[in-house]
Amino acid sequence: MEQVPLEGTRHGPEFEVPLEHIVQSSNGRDWNGVNIAEIIHPLDDFASPAIPHHILVVNLGSPTNIQEQTIGRQGHLNTGNVVIMPAGAPTKWHLDREGDVRHLHLYLSPTLIQRVADSADINPDRVEIIDTLGAFDPQIETIALSLLSELRSDGLGGKLYVESLANLLGIHLLRQHSSVKLPSFSKPLGLARTTLKAATTYIEDHLEDNLSLSEIAAAVHLSPYHFARLFKESTGVPPHQYVIQRRVERAKMLLSTTHWSLTTIAHMVGFAHESHLALHFKRLTGLTPKHFR
Repeated sequence: MEQVPLEGTRHGPEFEVPLEHIVQSSNGRDWNGVNIAEIIHPLDDFASPAIPHHILVVNLGSPTNIQEQTIGRQGHLNTGNVVIMPAGAPTKWHLDREGDVRHLHLYLSPTLIQRVADSADINPDRVEIIDTLGAFDPQIETIALSLLSELRSDGLGGKLYVESLANLLGIHLLRQHSSVKLPSFSKPLGLARTTLKAATTYIEDHLEDNLSLSEIAAAVHLSPYHFARLFKESTGVPPHQYVIQRRVERAKMLLSTTHWSLTTIAHMVGFAHESHLALHFKRLTGLTPKHFR
């Protein structure tokens, strides 16, 4: 059976999925901490080997009765329901299908979970993700569908957006699906003024780059987990939305002061394509870049 590698981190392939089952995947997208694959299961019985990533499966298709035969569990997957498989556990499945079996697989790096736990002053060695079969979890479903939309849009939100979603997913798993729950936090007070200034200055200086949440947080000596919460409290928007706003503002300046092409301007402000610039520009200003100019 031909295999295709899916990269769990930017450093290279860490697990494999049968090529003929994959509709589309984030392989090669340089997503940090999470990867996804839209899967069609043509068989009623199949096995999943142990891999070094946590797997979250969201049912995109018809309701399905499902049995995990290794330890003898069974359940019912409605559309949007979730299966959570901790890293390192082989499984064997039987499906009683009522139509096409179409799943979205999210492969989450244990390193991300450990980093979030450590940021919350929880010993990462004590953290264990709890296996779950057929859970209704609207937050996981929302994050999963957001990642799928990002994949289908050819990276419209960028690496910063994906990393923010992965961070939210890690926090939620610790809070709702782990042996050590995250504490409930009071409303954060926001970043210190000097820290916020350092963060926004870093963003302005690297606006044309493919910014990541971890890079911006490291620039102000905070974990991505704490930085994202405090930045939103300080600015009213998550980091990825702030970056998009600043890119559009810089594009407006370049449209007004240069005769550069829209493709050049898109690249100069950090958008991957002219179409990405046009979509975000119109969403935030109500005008296309051509009409603005």
